Amino acid sequence: MAQLTIEQIQELYSFVRKHYVEHYDLQMELADHLANGIEEQWQRHPERTFNEARLTEFRKFGVAGFQDVIDKKGQAIRKKYRHILWGFYIEFFRGPKIGLIFGLVLFITTLLLFIPLVFRYNAVIAMFFLIVLTVFYSAFKSRRDNELEAKKYGKKWMLKDVIYSYGNLIHMINLLPLTLNMGYIRDRVPMDNFWVLMAFAIGIVLTLILSYVTIFVIPSKADELLGKTYPEYKLL
Repeated sequence: MAQLTIEQIQELYSFVRKHYVEHYDLQMELADHLANGIEEQWQRHPERTFNEARLTEFRKFGVAGFQDVIDKKGQAIRKKYRHILWGFYIEFFRGPKIGLIFGLVLFITTLLLFIPLVFRYNAVIAMFFLIVLTVFYSAFKSRRDNELEAKKYGKKWMLKDVIYSYGNLIHMINLLPLTLNMGYIRDRVPMDNFWVLMAFAIGIVLTLILSYVTIFVIPSKADELLGKTYPEYKLL
């Protein structure tokens, strides 16, 4: 049975990269898929050249080429990230951290009570906006550092990109202050009600925890998470 040479395998990697597959983990999967397909072809059609067999395999991906595979892989990685995020997030609601959360809720509720009624709603929006700005700044710095590291080592990993871009957190938390700032909602919230203030405090604390997990906890575990997802990551 004819097998691909090391040079031909490298050509497959180059071929995959030229077709807009930028992440190394997906490059490996597609190059391996193409390689297996080419070797199977050679079993039935030993007269075919490497380029002919490669083109035949590539055509099996359809008109869109590798794009459908890239999209499906992206969806799977984002789903995995949400699972990771949820796992670390719920850890904050176990053990002694519950007391810290309860204390933060009471502190923010009390703080809002001391703010004059006319300014309370704006204070809530300001707190959410402060969180949003912090996440935006951290995301910008995190993405830049990740891109510099990718250039240094010459490899990008899809899960790593999602980790350091914070998934969809920016878009999600940005909706909170924007929604609260709508006049229809603003005019109907009784800011003199203790339980309304506590509800806002709970929302702020939950958003803070989500932001902390996303910005600090998961990136600090990035190498461990990537090593579990990609065995090859530890070897590079």
